[in-house]
Amino acid sequence: MSTATLSLQENARVPRPVPPPLTGGALAGVSAGTDGGWLRGRGVAGSAAVHGAVLLAVLALSGGPADTPAPAPVVELIRLQPEVLKPPPPPPEPEREPEQPKQLTAARPVPAPVPVPKTVAVAAEAAETYTPPPAPQQAASIGPVAPPAPSPVAQAPATPEPPPPAAPKQIATEGIPTDYVNQVYARINGSTEYPREAKMRRQQGKVGYRLTLSPQGALLGVEIQTSGNDVLDEAAREAIGRAAPFPKLPDLGGSSYLLAGNIFFRIN
Repeated sequence: MSTATLSLQENARVPRPVPPPLTGGALAGVSAGTDGGWLRGRGVAGSAAVHGAVLLAVLALSGGPADTPAPAPVVELIRLQPEVLKPPPPPPEPEREPEQPKQLTAARPVPAPVPVPKTVAVAAEAAETYTPPPAPQQAASIGPVAPPAPSPVAQAPATPEPPPPAAPKQIATEGIPTDYVNQVYARINGSTEYPREAKMRRQQGKVGYRLTLSPQGALLGVEIQTSGNDVLDEAAREAIGRAAPFPKLPDLGGSSYLLAGNIFFRIN
């Protein structure tokens, strides 16, 4: 309740003193001079009494002074420190086996050195020796003095002998390139003529040959393997002669080349 309200209640409860009766002259003066002030004082007191009554009624209806609002909760932030993980304890060390006491071997006593008896050296007298007299020098023989042997004359170094000629290297058909062999076969087959006599008698056969060629392709030799028909054999020899010389062989390092083949005489 405020201080203004209490003062109003006290003013309402305290009785005002009754003024003494006025005489005729005083009454006339009061009535004439203080009518307005008295009326104003009573109006103020009445207004205060009315306000006090209103406040009392309001307080009675509200049930007492208003409750003071509860203070707002205060939130305090606390910074937590990170938890430090302790390292795991080290594994227990394995138990060591108790060391066995080393056995001390007793040192063998060293035998004391045997004293060597001192020997007295006796100087032996030098024996007398016989020295023969020097032999008489022989007189130098007088005669012709042999001339000194002549010093051997330095022999000139022998000239090295020339190396023997390399053995001829012959390369067979297997070592000759296939393209070259086919060229030789084509030239021989193109030069072959069927003998008229053998053709009329319908004689057929296979004549084998073996050629020896130089690196330049020249024909060095011919060996004929007979077909059993002299006419056909001679026709094969003539065909090889007409086909020679042959193309130059590739450089294979051979001194000669051996090429074998066959000529077939057939009547279709």
